[in-house]
Amino acid sequence: MKPYQSYEKQYDINMMFVLFIFAVLSCLYIYLASGNTTTVVMQAIFFVVAFAIAIVVMHFDFEYYLNLHWVFYGFGLFLLIVLALSPEWLAPERQGATRWFNLRVINLQPSEFMKVFIIVTLSAIVYKHNNEWTPKELKSDLWLLAKMGLVILPPILLLQQQPDMGMVMMMLAITVGLTLVSGMSYKLLGLLYGIPAAIGASFVIAYFRFPDFVQTYFFDHIAPYQVNRFHGWLRPLENPDQGYQVAQAMTAIGSGGLTGDNEHNVYVPEAHTDFIFSIVGRETGFLGSALVITMFFILFYQIMMTAIRTHHSFGTYLCSGVIALFTFQVFQNIGMNVGILPVTGFTLPFMSYGGSSLLSSMLAIGIVLGVRYHSKSYVFEEK
Repeated sequence: MKPYQSYEKQYDINMMFVLFIFAVLSCLYIYLASGNTTTVVMQAIFFVVAFAIAIVVMHFDFEYYLNLHWVFYGFGLFLLIVLALSPEWLAPERQGATRWFNLRVINLQPSEFMKVFIIVTLSAIVYKHNNEWTPKELKSDLWLLAKMGLVILPPILLLQQQPDMGMVMMMLAITVGLTLVSGMSYKLLGLLYGIPAAIGASFVIAYFRFPDFVQTYFFDHIAPYQVNRFHGWLRPLENPDQGYQVAQAMTAIGSGGLTGDNEHNVYVPEAHTDFIFSIVGRETGFLGSALVITMFFILFYQIMMTAIRTHHSFGTYLCSGVIALFTFQVFQNIGMNVGILPVTGFTLPFMSYGGSSLLSSMLAIGIVLGVRYHSKSYVFEEK
């Protein structure tokens, strides 16, 4: 008996079907949120283009990214630098931030694509590191953490200048997800992530128990819009200006009941973008919200199964990075809609209106589809 390699290219029809359902739901809820057919048509066009991008990316063997990841990373940094240096007519300031190229047809947000390039680059670094360092030890784990930190540091610094702390959090979430599957010591990871978790919990307690201390040593050292988001998150009803969106979103979701509210049209600002989930709750109630969340779980399960079944650990890391990205983004977006997490400006993947967000999300899905399409299986034959 000897093993031989079977290479049967497979389309992930189930994942494509789930994405089609998301496209239908997205257009439906965007129409219910805005009542604007032009917006719905634009979203439909974005989906068509995004699906085409995913199919094209799928046909590239994901193992080639091991040689091209620095090209993608450099291109992403180049876009962020150009954005920072662009004149007002090309990169206008909106709500105190400069995050988009105004290309007339679409507002292109470079950081949306940088997060996908970060997944590819960090996955390649983890794969190459694990091939070079065997057996693993504390020294190798620390060196891997250092390399990953050096990779995410430049885009984080550029994102802080925009400013876009939400995207910084997303980059960190991708890094956390990949460290968890990298084979690092769990004792090291427990220490690394346990300390920030304890600090976060201590901050929430101090916010309510020692407000003067928090004001002096924290709020006085960050941007006013960031301070407002903390107030809007932790005390939305007591800070109507800062917490207006959250309060309205919570009211809209609560008004939906089990099957939706057809009588009370609760207004939610930016409902078709960051707060699309509040429209899901308002218009279709608990059942509609449960359907959307279930669809996300099905999508995550399919990506996870692709990660498990692939023959190449690099493919596993790519899928893990995508799962970390989408899981954090979905959890954060829904969390801020129901008032348990601060407003960060995250869109809900595959649901919110937005060209850059949708295109980058489908680019990530195209990489996952490519892992499935190009994965090899091993069977046995008699010799």
